[in-house]
Amino acid sequence: MDTQRFVLQENVRRLRDRIAQATDDDGRRQLETMLAAVERELALITVAQAGAGAPPWPIGSAGDLAAERAVLIDDFHRDYGESSLVAYLLDPAPGLLMVEVNRAFELATGRSREAVVGQPLFSLFPDNPAAGNADGIVNIYASLRRVAETGLPDAMPDLRYDLASDDGTFAERHWRPVNSPLRAASGRLVLLRHVVQELTDEVQAEAPADAAAGGAG
Repeated sequence: MDTQRFVLQENVRRLRDRIAQATDDDGRRQLETMLAAVERELALITVAQAGAGAPPWPIGSAGDLAAERAVLIDDFHRDYGESSLVAYLLDPAPGLLMVEVNRAFELATGRSREAVVGQPLFSLFPDNPAAGNADGIVNIYASLRRVAETGLPDAMPDLRYDLASDDGTFAERHWRPVNSPLRAASGRLVLLRHVVQELTDEVQAEAPADAAAGGAG
């Protein structure tokens, strides 16, 4: 384990201990904001180094399974090409690179397939820096890791994950995600599928008019 990851893990442990012992609400909130930032950094390092981090990925190269991947991508287009659900495929290897997206993804994010395929997921979609407790990256990565490790789909709780516009400002967005593993006939993990229903309109309609804008989570 590299030194930076070890230090971040120790900081997470210490901050959680301090939160558990905090008696002051303001102090607890400040510690929780610090914890969210450290957990986000730890998740990004882990993504870059290990990806989904579950055996049997990676064994050999993705090229060894090009035919199986092509079949799974064709199935993805058949199932989600015309769907109103936002959907995309990820490579579970280090970086979590985007492999394919559907039309609903392009419409919801304002980003074309050509602009995102081959790019790291969390570089394309960072947490809102204006929200110190934003936890979209941490929660989505934790779900992807569970899916890779268990081989089972994971229906996540509804979450807030703001999206950046072309001018760099973030817009409030709410989602209901489900992550699933896609495997080759051999059983090896080949792709991760992320499918979400957008809930932004209904969440904002239910929220008080003076609710403060925040971040993911």
